[in-house]
Amino acid sequence: MSLKFLHQVIIFAAMSISLVFALWCFTSSDVAGDPPYTIAGAVCVLIAIGLVFYEIHFLKRTRKLILQ
Repeated sequence: MSLKFLHQVIIFAAMSISLVFALWCFTSSDVAGDPPYTIAGAVCVLIAIGLVFYEIHFLKRTRKLILQ
């Protein structure tokens, strides 16, 4: 497994965890509607979007590198 592939897997896992937590913040019957959890959910969505742009940037930068 290359370092580049491992980096992609870790970034994808971070995006997934962030979106799952945001989904929980928005839909859990215990905390839905509480301002701190709504803010936390919104921040997690923004983090996931930022990670998507980071992943695109990373893939563009390493396209020409040979990493094994």
